[in-house]
Amino acid sequence: MELSKRERTIKYCVYAVIIAICALLQNVSGLFLQIGGARCFLLVPVAVLFSLDEDEKTASLLGLFAGLLWDCVSAHHMGFNSIYIMLACYAVALLVNRLFRATYWVGYVGAVIFTLLYCMLYWLLFVALKGGDGAVSSLFSFYLPSFVYTCVVALPLNLLIVPLRKRLNKS
Repeated sequence: MELSKRERTIKYCVYAVIIAICALLQNVSGLFLQIGGARCFLLVPVAVLFSLDEDEKTASLLGLFAGLLWDCVSAHHMGFNSIYIMLACYAVALLVNRLFRATYWVGYVGAVIFTLLYCMLYWLLFVALKGGDGAVSSLFSFYLPSFVYTCVVALPLNLLIVPLRKRLNKS
């Protein structure tokens, strides 16, 4: 069913508000639980999950918005989060529109894969290539625990996003 312009506006405003809330929870210290130094990267799975039922252009814009919110508070590597999340959302939308159906498990597996890819790329490009004594230990003490933490949080997050997406899409 095709949404009217008003319904699409409401849908994307709701998506933007939820992405902004997740950006606040992720980036403001003390708002979201840190377990043993591991942080939850909420913006990657939220943007990927919102991109499931969208076309590639809209999904890319959702990812770009989420990445820009993350880059606004990032001290280093400006633009990496925007480009990465935008490309991840584009890839998810492309795969769902061409190969897969937008199901709960496709969304969760996509969120897990792109979160793992984010952690590994970030560690490789900005930590490991700089070298230093703590490069390998940071992988095991921060990046992999953050990946696991994000995957655990993505399960209930997906349970909340799927019905919201269905309701906003009138399906």
